[in-house]
Amino acid sequence: MDDLAVLLKKLFRLAFLIIAGCLAVGLFVPAARPVLFGLALGIAASVAISWNLGYYTKRFANHLVQKSEKKLRGTGYVTRLCIVLVAAMIALKLHANFVSMVAGLVFVQLGTVVRGIFSAFKNH
Repeated sequence: MDDLAVLLKKLFRLAFLIIAGCLAVGLFVPAARPVLFGLALGIAASVAISWNLGYYTKRFANHLVQKSEKKLRGTGYVTRLCIVLVAAMIALKLHANFVSMVAGLVFVQLGTVVRGIFSAFKNH
């Protein structure tokens, strides 16, 4: 399977391309604006969550490699929860579609799983 940094970089590029497309189409198609803005907001939050999770994964791996006796502490779950709550508050404040925002929240995570499955089939 690909290295985590390479995989996230590819998924982030795709996510930013989709965000730009959603915002561009949303500016010119007023009827689809709430759905597309909600989707763009959800994907942006998904990118932030994945970046945060990748940071804590690297930190945990470095902790294991160094074989430190010190206990590793962090606020990863709370940070990711706060990202989701901020995205939900922005969606409600800007009258974006809440359902499409929630659907966008799983974009990068689902992309990671799909990429992993394709990578496993490619190697075998």
